[in-house]
Amino acid sequence: MQSRLGIWLLILPGAGFIALFLGIALGMTVLQSFGLLTFVRPSSFTWEFWMSLADRQFLDSFLFSLRVGFGSAFFTLLLAYPLALYLRRRAAGAWVLGAILKVPLFVPALVAAFLILNVMAFHGVLNGVLLWLGIISKPVRMLNDQFGWGVLAIQVWKNLPFQMVIIASVLATIRNDLEDAARNLGANWWRVIWHVILPLSIPGLLIAVALVFIMTFGDFAITKIAGPVYPSSLSVLMHTSAFTLGDWNKAACIGVVIIVASLLFVALYARMARLLQGAQS
Repeated sequence: MQSRLGIWLLILPGAGFIALFLGIALGMTVLQSFGLLTFVRPSSFTWEFWMSLADRQFLDSFLFSLRVGFGSAFFTLLLAYPLALYLRRRAAGAWVLGAILKVPLFVPALVAAFLILNVMAFHGVLNGVLLWLGIISKPVRMLNDQFGWGVLAIQVWKNLPFQMVIIASVLATIRNDLEDAARNLGANWWRVIWHVILPLSIPGLLIAVALVFIMTFGDFAITKIAGPVYPSSLSVLMHTSAFTLGDWNKAACIGVVIIVASLLFVALYARMARLLQGAQS
């Protein structure tokens, strides 16, 4: 009993501080979304602000944020997993490649957006190189497109090292003797990856995908700079509602939607992880 109390006392300063301010912020957001906390009118419970989300603009913004979230998470995975496998083999130059790939971790999202903005702009470096090589005859618009390809490219570049570090740590826990046993039984390199390494690393892959989705689904800086004028992401729509239109209650509703959508995705990840663990056992 005393040891358990000691553990709680050690956790309380850090976890309690986070829980207190996070709980206050979330509580105020939920209250605002139902009109129970407002600064411009008498507070009273109402569904008015939630009903205001029933329009095409919110739906398009929600679908755009989903597209960016899922696209960033899975496109990043397609690049991060092979790189993590290569770094796991400790091949020549792997440490140099790993150091280079980790550079975006130290670049803030806003700075990263401006850096890639200069590369992918209409008269930027990439269009200039393509024109010089004769691949294109006129500059191609890569940013502020309606689908959000520019946003996806920046998000993948920014989150690639983050996801790669998670996957690499998961791959490091897989024992080499399992791979050696599979090779002794006649499995080639591809079969070892497909039948041994990949199944054992799936729980870690789900964590990496879930974390990148949460970060990109609610991202503001990159979508604000490189995203389309319409549709905007949910975070940009929330900022516009609060600071441009002064509709803080509607902004609170959008904030709740972002939080709930992220929690649902985490719940989906937890469910998939349990199913996979049950199948493997």
